[in-house]
Amino acid sequence: FGSVLGVRGACLHEAAMAAAAALVPFAGAAGSGRPPTRMRPLPSGQAEANFKAEQAGLSAYGVELADNHLDGYSYKPDRLKADDRQNIKPWEVSLSQQMDNMLGPIVPRQTPENWTHTDFLFEVRDGIAYCTMNRPAANNAMNDSFSAGWRDAIAILKSRPDIRIAVLTGNGRMFCAGGDPKSFQAAQAAAGAISQGGQDAGPTVPDGAMIAGAAQTLELTSSTRGKDAMAANMARDFFEWASLPQFTVALLNGSAMGGGVGLVCCCDMAVAVKTAHVTLSEVKLGVIPAMISPYVIRTIGAANAKKLFVTAENCSMPQAKEYGMIQRIVNDASEFPAVVKEIAQKIRACAPGAVSLAKRTIVNCLNQPMSASQMNYTADAYVKSRKGEECEEGMKAVANKTKPPWVESIIDVKET
Repeated sequence: FGSVLGVRGACLHEAAMAAAAALVPFAGAAGSGRPPTRMRPLPSGQAEANFKAEQAGLSAYGVELADNHLDGYSYKPDRLKADDRQNIKPWEVSLSQQMDNMLGPIVPRQTPENWTHTDFLFEVRDGIAYCTMNRPAANNAMNDSFSAGWRDAIAILKSRPDIRIAVLTGNGRMFCAGGDPKSFQAAQAAAGAISQGGQDAGPTVPDGAMIAGAAQTLELTSSTRGKDAMAANMARDFFEWASLPQFTVALLNGSAMGGGVGLVCCCDMAVAVKTAHVTLSEVKLGVIPAMISPYVIRTIGAANAKKLFVTAENCSMPQAKEYGMIQRIVNDASEFPAVVKEIAQKIRACAPGAVSLAKRTIVNCLNQPMSASQMNYTADAYVKSRKGEECEEGMKAVANKTKPPWVESIIDVKET
């Protein structure tokens, strides 16, 4: 028996050596005086043919190798397994378009002329729009009514290139307290799932409409599908506001918490009263500020974001300015109009289409690795702007020593 194993082992050794010689050929040979060259990877077709030969040779001795036998000898991280060319880049299909494909396009249900949203006010003047969060009794917390008005404002601003600046502020003592936990209870109560007092409904027999309403509410607020849809819509609102073609300005009339901090970081510039604070206290409730995290992190950096995320501390305005979240601090809200007028003077000198394209290029390139695709995109973006009507008008203005037309356009800033 031992001799049989010995013969078998020798044969296996001989077959393995032959296969190894076939898989890794050397240019030199021992004793030839020519040192072997460095081993080079074989073309995939040749390597596969050699493996098939080894597989057949060992099979003759009763050793069966699986077709994927060599997979275990090479390591490839999961992030590299997918062909990078299969990953959709933001400049190939915009994130807005991708979200529209998933959730449907944002269509405004109201216009500035017939605006009826009371929790989110929207006023359009020449060249500027004022968005005002109007739930002072609830510290401008974000509920369904708030979100409906905000979403309509976003949809209108996306289609209004004549509006150069979008201002976001709040009425009352706070800028925005973030999400409103009471809105979930209100939705449940409206559907009959709980009583108006917030407690479980009594042991009465509900009618069919109440059962259907409760089922729909629970599906939207409790199921995985419903939560995903609600979260996706809210995440899209933050992204769409951050991607508006207008120059956006947050005027912090007071403190911001949770989602309110996300609104600040989604704006292109933030001005705050000196008494305001920003706080991300979600971890105290056992949750995290996930949906706003991309905007907070890109605004103040990962190290500062970690400090605010995990300590839930109150951040003063001087500290927020040092972090880069706030660009200017004023004594009180009465100074806001002068600041906005100063901003408007600078924006008037800039071509609105170029401003929009510059913002879009920044968003698309943010956190993307350098690649040939990205370089082609940025080159195309430059060519698009260089061949555009605005560039032609700008060059003519320089040659004629005149002002381009957008400089003459009005931005009607409120005086108070």
